Amino acid sequence: MRVTLFGQDSEPMIGEGATSRIASSYPLRQQSMGLQPKPVRVAAYVRVSTLSTEQEDSLETQTNYYTRHIRSNPYYQMVGIYSDQGKSGTMTTGRSGFNRLMRHALEGKIDLILCKSVSRFARNVLDTLDTVRMLKENGVRVIFEKEDIDTENMQSEFILTMMAAVAEEESHSISQNIKWSNLKRLERGEPSFRRLLGYVRDKDEKWVIHQKEANIVREAFELCIEGRTPPEIARLFMRKGYETSHGNKEWSGTAIREILRNTQYIGEVIGQKTYTRDHISHKSRKNKGERNIYLISDHHEPIVDKEIFEQAQVKLNQRNKRNKGGSKSSYPLSSRIVCGTCGGNLQRFVCRGVVTWRCGKRIKSNQLCSMSGIREENVVNAMVVALKRKYEPTEQDEEEVRKTILKMKKDIKNTEMKGDAEYNQLQIKVEKILFEESKAILEGQDELLEGLRAKRAATELELKEKEEQWNLIEADSAFRKDALEKLEKMSFPDVTYDRLIDEFSGIEYVRAWVIRVKALSPFLFAFTWITGEVVKVDLKKEMIPIE
Repeated sequence: MRVTLFGQDSEPMIGEGATSRIASSYPLRQQSMGLQPKPVRVAAYVRVSTLSTEQEDSLETQTNYYTRHIRSNPYYQMVGIYSDQGKSGTMTTGRSGFNRLMRHALEGKIDLILCKSVSRFARNVLDTLDTVRMLKENGVRVIFEKEDIDTENMQSEFILTMMAAVAEEESHSISQNIKWSNLKRLERGEPSFRRLLGYVRDKDEKWVIHQKEANIVREAFELCIEGRTPPEIARLFMRKGYETSHGNKEWSGTAIREILRNTQYIGEVIGQKTYTRDHISHKSRKNKGERNIYLISDHHEPIVDKEIFEQAQVKLNQRNKRNKGGSKSSYPLSSRIVCGTCGGNLQRFVCRGVVTWRCGKRIKSNQLCSMSGIREENVVNAMVVALKRKYEPTEQDEEEVRKTILKMKKDIKNTEMKGDAEYNQLQIKVEKILFEESKAILEGQDELLEGLRAKRAATELELKEKEEQWNLIEADSAFRKDALEKLEKMSFPDVTYDRLIDEFSGIEYVRAWVIRVKALSPFLFAFTWITGEVVKVDLKKEMIPIE
């Protein structure tokens, strides 16, 4: 009997002394054929579904377990530990660690994937089976330790189907239990409390008024009735230095509008205004009668009376005509151009045919940021200048232009490979530190532990910061694909360097090489290339590389 991270087993399934299919059968088959056992390239996938401290500890424990486990097996060659935190397993979308694992597996970099259980891999039967079959077709095995399932064995598919169904049903059951619990609380007149400006909970779980915050709420209603718009009220509150319920001084028109629309300020609680469509997508929908809606009157002491509340609703409804809503558009620079003054995202506006990007914080208040609006044509022109200088050949002849195109293609093709290499290097660095920590513990060198843990924390932080850039690169694959196809179609001797730059002067193509734009002024920009290089472009001067 052994005790593992995941429970007790009568026989070790993986690692030294293993008698299961995972560690023994593959090398023994090679030995029986008179061949030297070939190392199995092994990766592990770990996932936790929330961002809580307890779940962070669980993620670290699983990572450490699999790192030691793979390293201790002489037949295994470590590929990496792929992880997702705060992600649901019911859908594969949005799980960057899982998607990176799949890409590497399909690229032939992995022979074997280890996972704690089917539920960690996915809680959706269709996704689980499709993924496992795709991996199997590409010669990649998956081992689910808890269930002792090895996808190399054909008999395991039936078991896997059942276990995946059980995992999906478990997810559904958890979802239903939470819904049932919340509905019962509403039926008893006991709604859940969420931090709300103007209210706190006392030791008896009752909602009580926080007078300082309540005065801010009352002022918001008074200003609305006087004719002030939510954005105007937000700017006024920022000038006065008022704090939100989260303790910061940044207000928005949306936050003010939510206060003015909230019936909890008149002592009423409306339950189940929205509902989750299903446990797979987790998408929330506005309740238009599909579910029961619960009204709990006189639940707590009101901050404003109903007459004032109704007057505010009339004012809001009068202004609501211009905000009809609709689908949110996405542009090549969306979420990629940031303010060099405050670090906020820039938002796109069109006025009389002129496209301008403005800092979101500056829009709220000039006290939050001083950055002026930036014309999109300036951003694009600066990107083209940067692209031209980066790939400008020494000569304008056909051979040099050919080399330029090859370099442009090479940078695009090597992007993901470079990110993978960086990831592996940092992962190996973490593993080495973990090994040193374990060695220090075994040898009683406690004085070394603090320094090693600090070193590991710094490396893990670097890994986390790098992941943001890798995720941006992953999201830009469509831009790179289009640019690569365009480069492949270019023929000689028709292509000159000037024509090459003209062909790629469109923002949708330049974006293939640029993953981040920092606007330092309306004419000065810093671009982060897919290669990791960062350059400054001043439209009034020259391009200045950043050391």
